[in-house]
Amino acid sequence: MGKASRKMNKRRQQQAAAASRQAAHQQGVELDTLFEQGEYAEVINTLAEIVKAGQQTPEELYKGAYSYFMLGDYTRAAGLVTAVLDAAPSHVAARILLARICILEDRIDDGLAIFDFIFEHDEAVLTDEQREDAEDILDYYARSEGDRLAKDFPHVAAFLGLEGAAEASPAVVAAPEAPAVQAAPVQPAPVVQAAPAPVAAAAPASAAPAAAEAAEDLSAAESERDGVLANKKLSLHKKVRLLNVFAGAHFAAGEHAAAAVLLSAALDIDAADPETLRNLAVLAKCMGESDKALAIVSKLPQTDFLLLDYLRRKED
Repeated sequence: MGKASRKMNKRRQQQAAAASRQAAHQQGVELDTLFEQGEYAEVINTLAEIVKAGQQTPEELYKGAYSYFMLGDYTRAAGLVTAVLDAAPSHVAARILLARICILEDRIDDGLAIFDFIFEHDEAVLTDEQREDAEDILDYYARSEGDRLAKDFPHVAAFLGLEGAAEASPAVVAAPEAPAVQAAPVQPAPVVQAAPAPVAAAAPASAAPAAAEAAEDLSAAESERDGVLANKKLSLHKKVRLLNVFAGAHFAAGEHAAAAVLLSAALDIDAADPETLRNLAVLAKCMGESDKALAIVSKLPQTDFLLLDYLRRKED
């Protein structure tokens, strides 16, 4: 009886393991579908179930990281990217996402170093879409910091075709480490939080310096806008994406009016672009225009409950 009982228990365990793998496979298919549809909150909810069963793959973790990124939760996104790279160090898409997070969090050199590593070791395997993403993100630095790129990030400079990149002596670059962010547990109900505006400095004795700085920010934004719009090599889709990238940099620096200039230009190109509408809604909320923010959200092709929840919250 003892031997028969052990065999039965083993068979039950095997059946339970097979059922768990099958369920995880079905959830993985569901996660892929939700990801393709841009249902990022549901991607995270589904990933939570997969992780609970211990059946997650690096690719599924990456899709969770990207979903957190699209929902504006860069801390959890970075945490999951770390988990992806621990499990699959050669995951190029995760490394690109990490670079984007660094740049959006004003860790420019960290982001450029990651891109430099990617172009040195993985450029041959980049997809067309990944190359376009990298070009969109790095175009600003190519135009404003070309000499520094050629000196400090030679592989970025070579990728962008900057003059002088070939003469730069490439240093041996170790694989950039992921940010020191502890991977947050996957939460079934993520909360969208807009990046907080920098703490304002003490009011200067004269308002003139602040006004001059604001004027410079607007001038820079207008120059970026005009440069994107005048670039005949960029498709309208790429122009919208690039205008949003520039707007994000100004938003992260607390330059709301400058961000508005760029987002308005993106909206002129495509009045129904979901990314632009979401960014405009968050910007309006941060500028104290909650009613306007809700009106913008109403134009989204699909209702975004997480964004609505954030916009309806009262300021502390």
